[in-house]
Amino acid sequence: MADNISSLTSSLTSGSIHFTGLGSGTDFESMIDKLMEAEKIRTKRLELWRSEWETKSEEFDKLSRAMLDLHTTLQGMNTPDEFLVKQVTVSNPMALTATANSMAEEATHDLEIVSLATNDMHMGSAIFSSPEDKITAAPGTFSFVYGNRQISIDVNADTTLSQFVSLINANVGNRNYVRASIINDGSGYRLQLRGMDLGAGNNILIDDDLTTLDAFKANQFVQTQQASNAQLKVDGWPNVPEARAMILKASTTYDTITETITTTSETLKMAYAGQIHSITVAANSSVQDLIDSINTEVGFTMASTIINDEGKMELLLTGEAGSANQISIVNTPGTTLGQFQSTAFTRIQGATDGYIERPTNSISDLIPGVTMNLTKAGESVTLAASVDTAGVTENVRTFVNKINEVLKLIQDQTKVDTVGKNVTGAILTGNYGVQMIQQRLKGILAQSGLGFDYHLDPLTSLGSVGITTDTSQGSLTFGLLVFDESVFASALANDPDAVARLFSADYYPSTREIVNGQAVESSNFRFDSFVRGVTGAGDFKVAYSIEGGVIVASPPPTINGYPAHIEGNKITAMGDNNPARGLSIEILNLADGTFSGHAQIKSGKTEELSAAIKTLTDPQSGTLEILKNNYQDIMDAIDDKIAYEERRLTQLERTMRLRFANLEALLGKYDGLAKQLESQIKGLSSKSS
Repeated sequence: MADNISSLTSSLTSGSIHFTGLGSGTDFESMIDKLMEAEKIRTKRLELWRSEWETKSEEFDKLSRAMLDLHTTLQGMNTPDEFLVKQVTVSNPMALTATANSMAEEATHDLEIVSLATNDMHMGSAIFSSPEDKITAAPGTFSFVYGNRQISIDVNADTTLSQFVSLINANVGNRNYVRASIINDGSGYRLQLRGMDLGAGNNILIDDDLTTLDAFKANQFVQTQQASNAQLKVDGWPNVPEARAMILKASTTYDTITETITTTSETLKMAYAGQIHSITVAANSSVQDLIDSINTEVGFTMASTIINDEGKMELLLTGEAGSANQISIVNTPGTTLGQFQSTAFTRIQGATDGYIERPTNSISDLIPGVTMNLTKAGESVTLAASVDTAGVTENVRTFVNKINEVLKLIQDQTKVDTVGKNVTGAILTGNYGVQMIQQRLKGILAQSGLGFDYHLDPLTSLGSVGITTDTSQGSLTFGLLVFDESVFASALANDPDAVARLFSADYYPSTREIVNGQAVESSNFRFDSFVRGVTGAGDFKVAYSIEGGVIVASPPPTINGYPAHIEGNKITAMGDNNPARGLSIEILNLADGTFSGHAQIKSGKTEELSAAIKTLTDPQSGTLEILKNNYQDIMDAIDDKIAYEERRLTQLERTMRLRFANLEALLGKYDGLAKQLESQIKGLSSKSS
C-alpha cells in the first residue's frame, strides 16, 4: 500500500495522472479545476490589462502610419516647382514642346525656329565585303580632333573592321565623344563616325598628319551632317540677324610683345571652321612671332594682343563672323605650348549667324522658368505660360484632405461619448502624447508661417487663403480644416507667387526695416547666404554700427541677439543655440551710424508641417516612439507578472494534486480498513449464531 501511495504521489506531482475519486468517490478533479479557475482571476486581469496597452500601442502605430503618409504627401509639394504648377500651351506642338516651373511668368511669346542643333556625322568611302574584313596589313594610327581633344588610336596589323570600331569606341580618351559604327548601305560595309554632342564646333576632324591608314584619311570620309547650333528668333529678336565672330582671350605674364615665350620648339594646334591648324612655334619665339605664325596659318588677322589693367599682355583670337567659324584650342598632345592650353582662354564672344543660338534643342535659359524642346525647323510657334489653377487647387485639396485624415484619426482615438449620465472615453482619451501631437499640428496650421512678416508679406497664414478650422460644435467637420475654394481662387489670381511662398517657400529670404514709421525692404543691408541644414527659418533681428566706413567690432553686431562674425562688409550669425547660425548679411550702406532691422528666412507650411512630423515620428526620439517604448516597457512588466502567475499556478496545481492524491490514498486506506472491520464483524456475528 505504501508503494502504491508513493507511485501515485510521483505521478501526480509530474501532472501525468489525474484522479476522479477512485478511492473515495469524491470528484477531486472538478474541485481542483474550480479552485484553479478562481486562482486564475489575477492572470486574466493581467492579460486584459496587457491587451489594453497593446491596443493603445497599435493605435499609435495607426497614427504613425497616417502621419508618415501625410509627410510623404507634403514632401511632394514642399518646393515652389512642385506646388505652383505652371502650364504651357504651344500653337504648333509638332515643332516645339515645352514645360514650365514656378519661375515661369504669365506671358505669351512668339518664336521662329530657324534651325535645329545637330551633331557631326561622317561616312567612310572605303567599302568592305564583311565586318570581318581586314582594314590594314601593317600597323598604323588613326587620329582625329573632336572639339578641344586630340584622340589617337593605335591599330595592329590585320585588324578587322569590327575590331577597328571597338578600338575607337573603347579608347579611354574618346568615350562618350565620338561613336563609331558599321553601316551596310547595300553596296557593302562602311565605317560611320558620329559626334555625341550637338552644337557648332563639335566637329570630327581627321588629322592627316598623324593618321597613317590610307583608307581612313580625311579625303576618305564624306560629311553627311554638320554639327550646328539651334537657331531661333524670340519675340521678334533679332529683327535683323547680324553674324558675330568668336573672340577668345588668354592672359599672360608677359610685359611686352617681344618677350620670349618658349626656349624649345612647340606646337599650338587649333580647330577652326572645320579645319585643323597646327602652328609650329620655333625655339626662342616671341609673343609677336606667335601672333604672326597664327595669322599666317589661318590666312587672316586672327591673333592680336592688348594690355590689361595690370600692364600684362593678353592674347586675343578673333575668328570670322558666322556660327560655323568656331575656334577650339586642341589640348595636349595637340598643343604642347603649356601656357596656351584651352583652359587658358576665356570666351569673350561667341560665333553666331546673328540669331539666338544654343548648342542643344532643349533650351531652358531663354524664357524664364520655361524649358523648350525644339523638334522641327522652319516653323513659327506661339507659346503661352500660365498658372495651372486646377492643378494648384488640387494640390491644396490634397493638402487639406491628408491633414484632416490625421486630425480625424486623433479625434476618433481621443473622443468622449456621453449617453445620459454615462461618459465613456476612446482608447487614447486623455493621452498626453496624442494631445501634444494634436496641439503641435493645430498650432502650425493656425500660426503665421516661419519667417513671414505681416508688415510686408501679403499672405502670412492659411486663413488668408481660405483654409480655416471648423469651430461649430455638432458639425461633421468640427475640429477639422475646411477649404473655401472661392477665397483661395481669389488669392491665387491676385498673387500666385505669394500663395506659393505661403505653402512651399524653400528658405526664401527677405529683409525689413522701419523708415519714417513705415515697414520697407531694407536699403541698408541685404541677405547674402545661409547654410542649409544649419540655418533655421524665422524672423531674426539684425543690429550693427558703422564708424569710418567700417563695421564696429565692439560692441559686436548681432543677429537674433547673438554676436555676429565680421568679414569685410558682411556679418554672419554665430552661436550654437542660435537658429540663425550661418545666416550671412551684406551691409550696403557704410555711412556712419547705428542700424537695425530684420532678416527673414521663410519656410512654407508644407515644409514646416513636414519637419514637425519628421520630428514627432522619429524612430529614435519621436514622441510616438517614446510613448510606444514606454508602453512596451509596461507590457513587458505585465508579461513578467503573467509569467510569474503562470509559474505560481503551475506549482499550486501540482501542490493541490499532491495533497488531494495523498488524501485520496488515505481515504482509500481507511475505506479498506472499514471494509475489513465490517467483514470481520459480520464473521463474528455468524459464529455467535
